[in-house]
Amino acid sequence: MISPHTRVPVAYQLAAVLRARILDGTYPPGGLLPSETRLSQEHGVGRGTVRRAVAELRAEGLVDAASGRGTRVREAADREIVSVPRGALVSARMPTPEERAELDIPEGVPVQVVTLGGRVRGVHPADRVTLRLR
Repeated sequence: MISPHTRVPVAYQLAAVLRARILDGTYPPGGLLPSETRLSQEHGVGRGTVRRAVAELRAEGLVDAASGRGTRVREAADREIVSVPRGALVSARMPTPEERAELDIPEGVPVQVVTLGGRVRGVHPADRVTLRLR
């Protein structure tokens, strides 16, 4: 579990534990994570460490946190398949604030950018789009 005798920061160790519990269904999609206080007591770490671990999961797009409402595991988004033309280049990056708002992208989710002939042909949220080469 969590060990202070390793080079891996305790917050990252806790994030790994919580990530595993999300992926194995212990904390199901739409469900709440335990409170900061409970996680702090359960793992023998400070609340600041819990906050850093949860921030890591938010940055990965696994959870949404709202002050006073707790931290909720994100529901898996329905995936759309988008065809990419032959010769196109695909790159990934974090979205701009405008793209995040326009595409309704949660914090921590990158976009896939399709470019052809030096022009951007599409910007797609990586959590909801699978690109297929034609």
